[in-house]
Amino acid sequence: MISTFEILLYFSTIPGSYGAFYLYLIMKLSKAQIDEVCKEIELQWDYLLMAKSVFYNEFYHADEFTSPSFYKKNGFSFKVVIAEPKSKRWLKAANGVSNWLNQNFIIRLYGILDSKNIRKTENKPEIIQLIETLRPKVGAHTTGSHSPHKSVLKKATQLINSLFNAGINENEVQNFELSIDTVLEPMKVLLIKYIKSLEK
Repeated sequence: MISTFEILLYFSTIPGSYGAFYLYLIMKLSKAQIDEVCKEIELQWDYLLMAKSVFYNEFYHADEFTSPSFYKKNGFSFKVVIAEPKSKRWLKAANGVSNWLNQNFIIRLYGILDSKNIRKTENKPEIIQLIETLRPKVGAHTTGSHSPHKSVLKKATQLINSLFNAGINENEVQNFELSIDTVLEPMKVLLIKYIKSLEK
């Protein structure tokens, strides 16, 4: 899909600007393009829901369980019986798989935006800024298993608080807050809302 842009040439009258010209790219998408992007985002969301309806936080504490209510209300429900003994290797993987799935969702969202050139606009909204801030630190260019640099963590936390009213203490948080119900779901909703606003 080739994205299209409206090009705005603006002559500045700001003192000290010396009458500089500025070129702004304003992305516009057709209805078909928007439908395609939104459909792909919803598909990635369903993949996440299905995976996490089994591998949710702390699923490994029980030998038999059913999916939590958040997943059931979204149409994904499993009854699971863990058949094998929980080795140290098994427990190590089980302890990290839920966060790994959350991180993968961020990387997938970034990939969708990048493939359609949706990131390449001036005055990027906070939802795009957040995904761009998170993506290289949750596994795209790092292992995603270590605490991020404080400045990056602070920026991401500020954006999460601003977008989702999360109320996270910026001075106490140790890692990215990627809860599926309070961060990832509203992230998906807000991103789709933004993409729909780009219709030409």
